[in-house]
Amino acid sequence: MTQPLDALFRPKSVAFIGGSNLNPALKYHSDLGFSGDTWVVNPKYESLQGFPCFPWIEALPQAPDLAFIAIRREAALEAVGSLRIKGCRAIVCNAAGFAETGADGGNLQAELVAAAGDMAMLGPNAVGLVNFVDPMAAMMDQFGVHSVEKGVAVVSQGGGLLCDAVFSDRGLPITHLVGGGNQAVTGMEACVDYLLDDPRVTAVGLSFESLRDVSVLRKAAAKALKLRKPIVAIKFGKTTAGAQAAASHTASMTGAGAAWEALFDRLGIISTNSESEFFETLKLFHSGQVPKGRRVLVTAVSGLLGVMLADHLSAAGFELPQPTGDRVARLREVLPLMATPGNPQDVTMGAWNDKDRQTAIYSALLDEGYDAALMVQNYPREGMWDISEYAAQVEALGAACRGRDVAAMQLAPMIDCFPAHARDHTQSLGLAAMQGLEECMRAMSHGVWWRERREELIAAGLEQLTVAPSIVPEAGTYQDEASAKSLLAGAGVRVPKSRVSNPEKAHEVAAEIGFPVVLKALDSRLLHKTEVGAVRIGLSSAKDVRDAVEKMRSDMGRLAPNIPLNLVLVEAMAANTVAEVLASVTYDPSVGPVMMIAGGGVEAELWNDSTLVAAPFRREELSRALDRLKLAERVKGWRGRPAGDREALLDTLEALGLFAITEGAEEIEINPILVGREGALAVDAVLKLAHRKKCVA
Repeated sequence: MTQPLDALFRPKSVAFIGGSNLNPALKYHSDLGFSGDTWVVNPKYESLQGFPCFPWIEALPQAPDLAFIAIRREAALEAVGSLRIKGCRAIVCNAAGFAETGADGGNLQAELVAAAGDMAMLGPNAVGLVNFVDPMAAMMDQFGVHSVEKGVAVVSQGGGLLCDAVFSDRGLPITHLVGGGNQAVTGMEACVDYLLDDPRVTAVGLSFESLRDVSVLRKAAAKALKLRKPIVAIKFGKTTAGAQAAASHTASMTGAGAAWEALFDRLGIISTNSESEFFETLKLFHSGQVPKGRRVLVTAVSGLLGVMLADHLSAAGFELPQPTGDRVARLREVLPLMATPGNPQDVTMGAWNDKDRQTAIYSALLDEGYDAALMVQNYPREGMWDISEYAAQVEALGAACRGRDVAAMQLAPMIDCFPAHARDHTQSLGLAAMQGLEECMRAMSHGVWWRERREELIAAGLEQLTVAPSIVPEAGTYQDEASAKSLLAGAGVRVPKSRVSNPEKAHEVAAEIGFPVVLKALDSRLLHKTEVGAVRIGLSSAKDVRDAVEKMRSDMGRLAPNIPLNLVLVEAMAANTVAEVLASVTYDPSVGPVMMIAGGGVEAELWNDSTLVAAPFRREELSRALDRLKLAERVKGWRGRPAGDREALLDTLEALGLFAITEGAEEIEINPILVGREGALAVDAVLKLAHRKKCVA
């Protein structure tokens, strides 16, 4: 459904529907200076906050572009229908008591959606929105009266984070605030997609518990990468639904939110874990001072602060190269006698408040070729010190950085030690004004990651991000291992030579296959055979097989008494194994198909060496994921051991991912894939093949 979001964000007329409870919203709307027509629908008043009141919606002089509804839920439902008939194009439904309250409210919300028809609608239970670049507020609160020429947009499911965005003293220019509520019609991801097209928006922050349509988020992510406008996300209430749905190893190895983290990584969306990190990352991107690499120069007039910052930068994966060559000689000429050339560079109090001298120092240092220059300096409280003395340091760094391809920042490690006028001064010099040591480290790391990830995804083709077909599965049934392997083999996954047999004939089948063999009980209910004694390996004779059958029957009688040993799978044993790999694909109801790759075998959970990849499962993404694992070192040939066939492993993973998407698998797990010196074999498989419900692009 195409929503007319222009009417939501840039209306020419707005109607407010409610009673005296509208007074704060109307005052804010008036104070912000909306230039279009504003009306109020209320039968009890002639006017509210100076705006004319009309007794009912039908009496409005014309259809409003946007209506703000703040009345009880049953009346809101009727109002939405009347507005649609009137010709209104967009709604902010502030009324609550819908799906957030349970089943009855959910039914009423379904009626609300039907009444809205093709109108855009934030809510219900939405705080509303503010536009600071085209002044307009349809918001049940006060979020500041100001205007900006450009800045970041913040889109949040709830209003609390929007309050914090304007309450915090961070100097973050904001173009739009959007509170989406229940997202019954217009989702947060649709708002992000719309705002990215605004040339005055430099980045978009997205805060949510759930999203309405992940496919729209995929399209928005591709657009953001193309336009060089990052999406910075903070996800609350990370789902465990995907893990709870899986009965395989995957369930215990994927924590809450892991699927969302995988999706963010796949789409080039920056994931943050706190509000401070969220806002500082947005600030850094808005400033344009995003490092292109990890070589950082640290400057300070306090040796202790410089060393502290160096420790944190190193821990965050940044490098602090020392000045070399003639730079050292030049530095000795301009540094105070007690100062030593280095990085971090402590210019000491001998150069305090000396702009020219510090400019010469920083210019000499920057000739070394750094990606970022970071000055560390806390400011005193008002009245404690002449704060103008602090200006020389940042002015010197700004002058030295001017004309260079280097990201320039001033950092106050203490968040509350960077007053607004000092931030404004720093920003006027072209530097990012960063607050908080940990927050700055995270923001810088996000910046470098985003630059690198953007290049990778553009090189692979952004269209792949927007077309990730997945089959939404209905509850399916588990296949037995022989059936699972047969299906996987047909999809290009290599499996060992094997045959199904009754237990009494297993030794004869083994002789025909060739020793050594593996013997497994065959039943679709056996998801973890080792735990119930349903697998035997390394059987090298017919006697070994007969003995294994009897032992297996005995063990299963004790450990799995409800599963009789009626059939067995006799399988050739793989040789020259270099590494064992676990690979699974599960369907997360929020994110879609997700593949886990991990160190495999019966100790998969013990080693906890795993990573997730969200669809689409392209070879370059699978290779990138593999490199995140300790397992990759074993495949390369750990400590002089033979190397494994990495390309064969990637062939297997690629085939597995394609099968999962095209066949509508609710759950697949191969544990292990045995990676040999040549080739890779899937020697155990769990497959829950679901009915195809619908295809989602």
